Amino acid sequence: MFTRARRYIFHIELTDKCNAGCPMCPRTDAMNFCKPDREKVFNVELSLDDFKQHFTDEFCARTKEIVFGGAYGDPLAARQLLEIADYLTARGVRLAVSTNGGLRKPEWWRRFGEMMKRTGSRLELHIDGLADTNPLYRVKTNFAKIIENATAYIATGARAEWHFIIFRHNQHQIDEAFRLSRAMGFAEFTLIDTIRFSGGDRYEYRMPDGETRHLELPSVKASEFRVSGDGVAVIERPEPAAQSTAPDAAAPGVNGIDCKSAAFNRPYISAHGQVSACCWVTGSDEEAAFFAGHGLGPERYNIRNRPLEEILLDEPFASLYAKAWAVDSLNTCRHKCGKMLRNKRNRL
Repeated sequence: MFTRARRYIFHIELTDKCNAGCPMCPRTDAMNFCKPDREKVFNVELSLDDFKQHFTDEFCARTKEIVFGGAYGDPLAARQLLEIADYLTARGVRLAVSTNGGLRKPEWWRRFGEMMKRTGSRLELHIDGLADTNPLYRVKTNFAKIIENATAYIATGARAEWHFIIFRHNQHQIDEAFRLSRAMGFAEFTLIDTIRFSGGDRYEYRMPDGETRHLELPSVKASEFRVSGDGVAVIERPEPAAQSTAPDAAAPGVNGIDCKSAAFNRPYISAHGQVSACCWVTGSDEEAAFFAGHGLGPERYNIRNRPLEEILLDEPFASLYAKAWAVDSLNTCRHKCGKMLRNKRNRL
């Protein structure tokens, strides 16, 4: 699955801590006032020492990019994000940091932007609406603070992207949000169709103040938007177009499963230090059963116990995943990388 022959792209969850209570996030107990699910969240994080141990100068030279984002946490909630970003970018590693933008102060963001500029790194700021709608999904966040932080960051000249999940309650604001993003200096505005309405077209949750609300599927798709001549996002039925996600050197699929992690040489590391194939399988019952079935305990693939690259080139990544794909024994792999059931994005 992973190889030294190509540069690595890592997807790393720095922490499972977060300031928000997004109802559809796996860390959130949606009907319990959007509080963290204490059976899933343990308030753990990776440290600067973890990166110094595994991302040596030599290993950084073989790392193309590190994506900081994850299944449970916001990277800005990690206490040493700034120090980690400084360490990595000083060694030429490009970063992509995915956040709701509601933490830290503008001065912190200015320092962060100066570090991110070194390697052309990018910030993916997830803002799902404007002042009245963004906190309906990004529960417990403050829109004014997010905009203040984003303004400080963009002023450094570092790259920022506005990522917008479309719901029924915010779809009418896409045009206004797009124009605000351009006025602020965001380099890109990305619309996202979420796949988390798996149980139907409504999703019920309880706000921290006790109000019961529900999310609804929008009546528009991300792919229906285009930029008009005056710079405004407008709805337009697009012509079907083939989309390529081919990496530098794609790995061949197995039994119809084109593993994104294998194709991009993109391992996942959780906030617990566990190395997994991707964020979809990490910590799942299926992953645990798969590993246990081959006599592999969790201590075997934790960076606190073994060198990172030794883990990557060993089982189950060396051959066991490919064998499982060949007999179609991993439902998550078939679901995500066989049927390609992932969030759809339109970058404007």
